[in-house]
Amino acid sequence: MRFQITLNMPSRNGNPVHQIIGDANVNSLEEFIDMMEKSLFVIVREIYKDQETGDYYPVGDMAINPSVIGKIKVFN
Repeated sequence: MRFQITLNMPSRNGNPVHQIIGDANVNSLEEFIDMMEKSLFVIVREIYKDQETGDYYPVGDMAINPSVIGKIKVFN
């Protein structure tokens, strides 16, 4: 399932928060939260958006520490 995840940490371009789009191996937001409660890190496949075509594509797996997550929403 795809999520937009807001991290309470600065981004590369200096914004005070960092947002990523990621695919997690879960079927609901509730399952994603359950997964975060059980681990020091969660793994998502990070997704980028092609600025020319508007298409989304995976760029690789990343581990996120749930303690820096401020907000999660389902990404449609």
